[in-house]
Amino acid sequence: MLTFTRKRGTGPAMRMVVCISCALLGLLLAASSSFASSPYSWATYYAAKRTGPVTIDGDLSDWDGIKGFTMDQEKFFFVGQGMSSSKWNGPKDLSATFKVVWDEHYIYVAVHVVDDTVNEPYGTLQPGTDTGSWDDDGVELMFDNDGSNMARYYVGDPMHHEFHFVYSATHPFVFDNFWKYEPGAAQPMFTLPNGEKEPLAFPDEVMVKHDITTQFAGPPYDGKFAFKRTSDGYNLEVRMALPGAQMKPIYDGGHAIGFDVAINDNDRGKGPLKQQLHWSGISDLFWRDCKFFGTLILYEAPEAGRLSPKK
Repeated sequence: MLTFTRKRGTGPAMRMVVCISCALLGLLLAASSSFASSPYSWATYYAAKRTGPVTIDGDLSDWDGIKGFTMDQEKFFFVGQGMSSSKWNGPKDLSATFKVVWDEHYIYVAVHVVDDTVNEPYGTLQPGTDTGSWDDDGVELMFDNDGSNMARYYVGDPMHHEFHFVYSATHPFVFDNFWKYEPGAAQPMFTLPNGEKEPLAFPDEVMVKHDITTQFAGPPYDGKFAFKRTSDGYNLEVRMALPGAQMKPIYDGGHAIGFDVAINDNDRGKGPLKQQLHWSGISDLFWRDCKFFGTLILYEAPEAGRLSPKK
Protein backbone atom coordinates (compact mmCIF):
# COMPACT_ATOMS: atom_id res chain seq x y z
CA MET A 1 0.00 0.00 0.00
CA LEU A 2 1.17 3.54 -0.71
CA THR A 3 1.76 5.48 2.49
CA PHE A 4 3.01 8.99 3.16
CA THR A 5 5.43 10.42 5.70
CA ARG A 6 4.32 13.60 7.43
CA LYS A 7 7.11 16.16 7.63
CA ARG A 8 7.70 18.61 10.50
CA GLY A 9 5.03 21.29 10.66
CA THR A 10 1.53 22.07 12.01
CA GLY A 11 -1.44 24.28 11.30
CA PRO A 12 -3.98 24.65 8.47
CA ALA A 13 -1.42 24.39 5.67
CA MET A 14 -0.10 21.07 6.91
CA ARG A 15 -3.61 19.76 7.54
CA MET A 16 -4.52 20.70 3.97
CA VAL A 17 -1.52 18.82 2.60
CA VAL A 18 -2.40 15.74 4.65
CA CYS A 19 -6.04 15.90 3.49
CA ILE A 20 -4.91 16.19 -0.14
CA SER A 21 -2.64 13.19 0.29
CA CYS A 22 -5.48 11.15 1.80
CA ALA A 23 -7.77 12.08 -1.09
CA LEU A 24 -5.12 11.12 -3.63
CA LEU A 25 -4.51 7.84 -1.85
CA GLY A 26 -8.22 7.12 -2.02
CA LEU A 27 -8.21 7.76 -5.76
CA LEU A 28 -5.20 5.47 -6.20
CA LEU A 29 -6.84 2.63 -4.30
CA ALA A 30 -10.14 3.07 -6.13
CA ALA A 31 -8.38 3.02 -9.49
CA SER A 32 -6.47 -0.14 -8.70
CA SER A 33 -9.54 -2.00 -7.41
CA SER A 34 -11.66 -0.97 -10.40
CA PHE A 35 -9.12 -2.25 -12.91
CA ALA A 36 -7.40 -5.18 -11.25
CA SER A 37 -8.49 -8.62 -12.37
CA SER A 38 -5.53 -10.54 -10.98
CA PRO A 39 -6.69 -12.81 -8.15
CA TYR A 40 -3.60 -11.92 -6.12
CA SER A 41 -3.80 -9.14 -3.55
CA TRP A 42 -0.13 -8.18 -3.98
CA ALA A 43 -0.36 -7.64 -7.76
CA THR A 44 -0.66 -3.83 -7.72
CA TYR A 45 2.47 -1.68 -7.99
CA TYR A 46 2.46 2.09 -7.34
CA ALA A 47 5.13 3.63 -9.58
CA ALA A 48 6.51 7.02 -8.55
CA LYS A 49 7.42 9.64 -11.12
CA ARG A 50 11.14 9.77 -11.81
CA THR A 51 12.89 12.54 -9.87
CA GLY A 52 16.46 11.94 -11.04
CA PRO A 53 18.31 10.63 -14.10
CA VAL A 54 18.21 6.92 -14.93
CA THR A 55 21.16 5.67 -16.98
CA ILE A 56 20.31 2.43 -18.78
CA ASP A 57 23.49 0.46 -18.15
CA GLY A 58 22.47 -2.38 -15.83
CA ASP A 59 23.94 -0.61 -12.79
CA LEU A 60 20.97 -0.18 -10.47
CA SER A 61 22.54 2.40 -8.15
CA ASP A 62 20.24 5.00 -9.81
CA TRP A 63 17.36 3.19 -8.16
CA ASP A 64 18.45 3.58 -4.54
CA GLY A 65 15.47 4.74 -2.48
CA ILE A 66 12.85 3.35 -4.89
CA LYS A 67 10.69 0.74 -3.23
CA GLY A 68 10.80 -2.64 -4.97
CA PHE A 69 8.75 -5.81 -4.95
CA THR A 70 10.59 -9.03 -4.13
CA MET A 71 9.52 -12.48 -5.35
CA ASP A 72 11.27 -14.98 -3.08
CA GLN A 73 8.51 -17.35 -1.95
CA GLU A 74 6.97 -20.51 -3.37
CA LYS A 75 3.70 -18.72 -4.07
CA PHE A 76 5.37 -16.83 -6.94
CA PHE A 77 6.17 -19.90 -9.04
CA PHE A 78 4.28 -20.55 -12.26
CA VAL A 79 2.44 -23.87 -12.22
CA GLY A 80 2.02 -25.30 -15.72
CA GLN A 81 3.95 -26.76 -18.63
CA GLY A 82 5.52 -29.23 -16.22
CA MET A 83 6.89 -26.46 -13.96
CA SER A 84 6.36 -25.74 -10.29
CA SER A 85 8.43 -24.93 -7.19
CA SER A 86 9.33 -28.61 -6.71
CA LYS A 87 12.93 -28.10 -7.89
CA TRP A 88 13.42 -24.77 -6.13
CA ASN A 89 16.29 -24.66 -3.64
CA GLY A 90 15.41 -21.35 -2.03
CA PRO A 91 15.96 -17.65 -2.82
CA LYS A 92 19.64 -18.14 -3.75
CA ASP A 93 18.53 -20.58 -6.45
CA LEU A 94 16.02 -18.12 -7.94
CA SER A 95 14.43 -14.91 -6.68
CA ALA A 96 14.03 -11.38 -8.00
CA THR A 97 13.21 -7.79 -7.06
CA PHE A 98 11.73 -5.31 -9.53
CA LYS A 99 11.20 -1.55 -9.41
CA VAL A 100 9.30 0.82 -11.74
CA VAL A 101 9.35 4.59 -12.27
CA TRP A 102 8.03 6.78 -15.08
CA ASP A 103 8.07 10.17 -16.75
CA GLU A 104 5.99 11.83 -19.48
CA HIS A 105 7.72 9.81 -22.22
CA TYR A 106 8.82 6.46 -20.80
CA ILE A 107 8.34 3.69 -18.31
CA TYR A 108 11.53 2.52 -16.57
CA VAL A 109 11.93 -0.97 -15.10
CA ALA A 110 14.80 -2.35 -13.04
CA VAL A 111 15.05 -6.04 -12.14
CA HIS A 112 17.66 -7.71 -9.95
CA VAL A 113 17.60 -11.47 -10.49
CA VAL A 114 19.24 -13.85 -8.03
CA ASP A 115 20.13 -16.99 -10.01
CA ASP A 116 22.86 -19.41 -8.95
CA THR A 117 23.42 -20.70 -12.50
CA VAL A 118 23.22 -18.18 -15.35
CA ASN A 119 23.63 -19.45 -18.92
CA GLU A 120 24.01 -17.98 -22.37
CA PRO A 121 21.05 -18.33 -24.80
CA TYR A 122 20.34 -21.72 -26.31
CA GLY A 123 16.67 -22.04 -27.21
CA THR A 124 16.64 -18.49 -28.61
CA LEU A 125 19.23 -19.54 -31.22
CA GLN A 126 17.52 -22.74 -32.36
CA PRO A 127 15.40 -22.89 -35.54
CA GLY A 128 11.69 -23.63 -35.27
CA THR A 129 9.48 -23.12 -32.24
CA ASP A 130 10.08 -26.29 -30.22
CA THR A 131 12.30 -24.13 -28.01
CA GLY A 132 12.94 -20.41 -27.88
CA SER A 133 13.51 -17.36 -25.70
CA TRP A 134 10.94 -18.69 -23.25
CA ASP A 135 13.40 -21.49 -22.40
CA ASP A 136 16.42 -19.26 -21.70
CA ASP A 137 17.52 -17.29 -18.66
CA GLY A 138 15.91 -13.88 -18.79
CA VAL A 139 13.06 -11.58 -17.83
CA GLU A 140 9.57 -11.29 -19.31
CA LEU A 141 7.80 -7.93 -19.06
CA MET A 142 4.14 -7.69 -19.99
CA PHE A 143 2.20 -4.47 -20.63
CA ASP A 144 -1.46 -3.75 -21.31
CA ASN A 145 -0.77 -0.13 -22.23
CA ASP A 146 -4.39 1.05 -22.45
CA GLY A 147 -5.60 -1.06 -19.53
CA SER A 148 -8.20 -2.83 -21.64
CA ASN A 149 -7.67 -6.39 -20.32
CA MET A 150 -7.22 -7.40 -23.97
CA ALA A 151 -6.97 -11.06 -24.92
CA ARG A 152 -5.41 -12.51 -28.09
CA TYR A 153 -2.81 -9.85 -28.83
CA TYR A 154 -0.56 -10.54 -31.82
CA VAL A 155 2.69 -9.57 -33.50
CA GLY A 156 2.41 -5.93 -34.54
CA ASP A 157 0.04 -4.90 -31.73
CA PRO A 158 1.45 -1.57 -30.46
CA MET A 159 -0.37 -1.60 -27.12
CA HIS A 160 -0.40 -5.16 -25.73
CA HIS A 161 2.88 -6.96 -25.24
CA GLU A 162 4.76 -9.93 -23.90
CA PHE A 163 8.43 -8.93 -24.09
CA HIS A 164 11.20 -11.45 -23.52
CA PHE A 165 14.57 -9.97 -22.55
CA VAL A 166 17.07 -12.82 -22.90
CA TYR A 167 20.25 -12.60 -20.83
CA SER A 168 23.62 -12.76 -22.54
CA ALA A 169 26.99 -11.29 -21.65
CA THR A 170 27.71 -10.62 -25.34
CA HIS A 171 24.44 -10.61 -27.34
CA PRO A 172 21.22 -10.14 -25.37
CA PHE A 173 17.93 -10.44 -27.25
CA VAL A 174 14.44 -8.94 -27.15
CA PHE A 175 11.35 -10.73 -28.49
CA ASP A 176 7.77 -9.45 -28.59
CA ASN A 177 4.41 -11.29 -28.57
CA PHE A 178 5.09 -14.52 -30.60
CA TRP A 179 1.66 -15.18 -32.10
CA LYS A 180 -0.09 -14.57 -35.42
CA TYR A 181 -3.75 -14.98 -36.28
CA GLU A 182 -4.37 -17.79 -38.75
CA PRO A 183 -8.02 -18.79 -39.30
CA GLY A 184 -8.53 -22.54 -39.21
CA ALA A 185 -5.33 -23.32 -37.33
CA ALA A 186 -5.73 -25.98 -34.66
CA GLN A 187 -5.41 -24.93 -31.04
CA PRO A 188 -1.69 -25.09 -30.10
CA MET A 189 -1.03 -27.57 -27.30
CA PHE A 190 1.92 -28.11 -24.96
CA THR A 191 2.98 -31.70 -24.30
CA LEU A 192 3.71 -32.29 -20.62
CA PRO A 193 6.52 -34.60 -19.43
CA ASN A 194 3.92 -37.31 -18.68
CA GLY A 195 2.54 -37.13 -22.24
CA GLU A 196 -0.62 -35.23 -21.37
CA LYS A 197 -1.35 -31.96 -23.16
CA GLU A 198 -2.52 -28.52 -22.06
CA PRO A 199 -3.45 -25.44 -24.15
CA LEU A 200 -0.58 -23.24 -25.27
CA ALA A 201 -2.72 -20.60 -27.01
CA PHE A 202 -6.18 -20.13 -28.51
CA PRO A 203 -7.55 -21.78 -31.69
CA ASP A 204 -6.70 -19.94 -34.94
CA GLU A 205 -3.25 -18.96 -33.66
CA VAL A 206 0.25 -19.95 -34.75
CA MET A 207 3.55 -19.27 -33.01
CA VAL A 208 6.40 -17.25 -34.48
CA LYS A 209 9.70 -16.01 -33.09
CA HIS A 210 9.43 -12.24 -33.35
CA ASP A 211 12.96 -10.98 -32.72
CA ILE A 212 12.91 -7.18 -32.22
CA THR A 213 16.41 -6.78 -30.78
CA THR A 214 17.56 -4.38 -33.48
CA GLN A 215 14.18 -2.60 -33.78
CA PHE A 216 13.66 -2.03 -30.06
CA ALA A 217 15.50 1.31 -30.13
CA GLY A 218 13.14 2.66 -32.81
CA PRO A 219 9.38 3.39 -32.96
CA PRO A 220 7.06 2.54 -31.38
CA TYR A 221 9.16 1.49 -28.39
CA ASP A 222 12.05 4.01 -28.60
CA GLY A 223 13.55 1.62 -26.12
CA LYS A 224 16.86 0.90 -24.49
CA PHE A 225 17.88 -2.02 -22.29
CA ALA A 226 20.98 -3.39 -20.60
CA PHE A 227 21.95 -6.48 -18.63
CA LYS A 228 24.76 -6.61 -16.07
CA ARG A 229 26.13 -9.77 -14.48
CA THR A 230 26.30 -9.64 -10.69
CA SER A 231 27.89 -11.85 -8.06
CA ASP A 232 24.56 -13.58 -7.37
CA GLY A 233 22.84 -13.37 -10.77
CA TYR A 234 22.20 -10.42 -13.06
CA ASN A 235 20.43 -7.06 -13.44
CA LEU A 236 18.14 -5.89 -16.22
CA GLU A 237 17.38 -2.22 -16.81
CA VAL A 238 14.78 -1.10 -19.39
CA ARG A 239 13.46 2.23 -20.65
CA MET A 240 10.67 2.26 -23.22
CA ALA A 241 7.60 4.11 -24.47
CA LEU A 242 4.11 2.68 -23.96
CA PRO A 243 1.97 3.66 -26.96
CA GLY A 244 -1.64 4.19 -25.91
CA ALA A 245 -0.80 4.75 -22.25
CA GLN A 246 -1.46 8.07 -20.57
CA MET A 247 1.82 8.87 -18.86
CA LYS A 248 0.41 10.91 -16.00
CA PRO A 249 -0.93 10.18 -12.54
CA ILE A 250 -4.17 8.28 -12.18
CA TYR A 251 -5.66 11.24 -10.29
CA ASP A 252 -4.70 13.65 -13.09
CA GLY A 253 -6.46 11.95 -16.00
CA GLY A 254 -4.24 8.89 -16.28
CA HIS A 255 -5.40 5.29 -16.14
CA ALA A 256 -4.27 1.97 -14.75
CA ILE A 257 -1.82 0.01 -16.90
CA GLY A 258 -1.71 -3.77 -17.03
CA PHE A 259 1.73 -5.00 -16.00
CA ASP A 260 3.47 -8.24 -15.19
CA VAL A 261 6.96 -9.62 -14.57
CA ALA A 262 8.26 -13.18 -14.98
CA ILE A 263 11.75 -14.59 -14.44
CA ASN A 264 12.91 -17.56 -16.51
CA ASP A 265 15.44 -20.02 -15.09
CA ASN A 266 17.24 -22.73 -17.06
CA ASP A 267 20.12 -24.22 -15.08
CA ARG A 268 21.17 -26.71 -17.78
CA GLY A 269 21.56 -24.12 -20.51
CA LYS A 270 19.39 -26.16 -22.88
CA GLY A 271 16.03 -27.90 -23.00
CA PRO A 272 12.91 -26.65 -21.19
CA LEU A 273 12.88 -24.24 -18.26
CA LYS A 274 13.59 -25.53 -14.79
CA GLN A 275 11.22 -23.02 -13.21
CA GLN A 276 9.62 -19.59 -13.62
CA LEU A 277 8.86 -16.88 -11.09
CA HIS A 278 5.80 -14.78 -11.78
CA TRP A 279 4.29 -11.71 -10.13
CA SER A 280 0.66 -12.15 -11.18
CA GLY A 281 0.07 -14.62 -14.04
CA ILE A 282 1.00 -17.69 -12.06
CA SER A 283 -1.30 -20.03 -13.95
CA ASP A 284 -3.59 -20.22 -16.99
CA LEU A 285 -2.75 -18.57 -20.37
CA PHE A 286 -1.23 -15.41 -18.88
CA TRP A 287 0.86 -14.89 -22.04
CA ARG A 288 -2.28 -14.66 -24.20
CA ASP A 289 -4.65 -12.68 -21.98
CA CYS A 290 -3.98 -9.33 -20.29
CA LYS A 291 -6.64 -9.97 -17.66
CA PHE A 292 -4.11 -12.12 -15.80
CA PHE A 293 -1.65 -9.22 -15.55
CA GLY A 294 -1.21 -7.20 -12.41
CA THR A 295 -1.88 -3.44 -12.16
CA LEU A 296 0.55 -0.56 -12.55
CA ILE A 297 -0.57 2.75 -11.02
CA LEU A 298 1.39 5.94 -11.83
CA TYR A 299 1.55 8.59 -9.14
CA GLU A 300 3.45 11.73 -8.22
CA ALA A 301 3.75 12.72 -4.58
CA PRO A 302 2.24 16.19 -4.01
CA GLU A 303 4.48 19.01 -2.82
CA ALA A 304 7.68 16.99 -2.79
CA GLY A 305 9.77 17.99 0.20
CA ARG A 306 6.81 18.36 2.56
CA LEU A 307 5.06 15.13 1.64
CA SER A 308 6.95 12.21 0.21
CA PRO A 309 6.49 8.45 -0.27
CA LYS A 310 7.63 6.47 2.74
CA LYS A 311 10.56 4.22 1.89
